[in-house]
Amino acid sequence: MRRRREDFAAQTADALTRDHDLIVFEALKTKNMTATAKPVPDPDRPGAFLPNGAAAKSGLNRSILDKGWHRIEVATRSKARYTGSCVVTVNPAYTSQTCNVCKVVDWTSRESQAVFRCTSCGHAEHADVNAAKNILTAGRAEHAQARPAVRAGARKPRSRVGRKANRQAAVA
Repeated sequence: MRRRREDFAAQTADALTRDHDLIVFEALKTKNMTATAKPVPDPDRPGAFLPNGAAAKSGLNRSILDKGWHRIEVATRSKARYTGSCVVTVNPAYTSQTCNVCKVVDWTSRESQAVFRCTSCGHAEHADVNAAKNILTAGRAEHAQARPAVRAGARKPRSRVGRKANRQAAVA
C-alpha cells in the first residue's frame, strides 16, 4: 500500500510539474485535522462517557491520511526543482468563505458543503471550485511578489546529477 501511494504521488507530481509553471497548495495542518475525538464524560454516570462521534472521526482520519496530501506536496516540490516549476503554499484561512468575484468574506455564503452563493453579489458556484479559485489567486499574488535569488522552498540538490541538471537549466 505504501509503495502504491508513493507511486501515485510521484506520477501526480510529474504530471503537475510537466503541465504547469505554478503549482499552489493549501498549507493544511493534517496533524491537527486528524486529531482524535476527545472523550466526553457523562455527568449523570461517573466513569461513563457520552457518544462523541469517535467512530466517524476515525473513519475521516483514515481517509485523510490515506490520500497522502503531504507526500504529494513533497514529491511535487522535489520534481519542481528539476522542471523549473514554482511551488507556492498559501494560507487556507477564509478561502471557502470568500467570493472569488467580489472578494467579500461571509460565512453565510457557504450554504452547504457543496453550494456557495455570495450574499453580496449573488455569484453562485460549487463551493470547492470557488475555494480553488481563491487559492490560485492567493498563490499568484504570492508568486508575483519580489523574491530573493533563490525560490522559496528550493534546496540545493544533493546528488551530482541534480547539480549538473541545474547547471544546464541555468545556461539555457
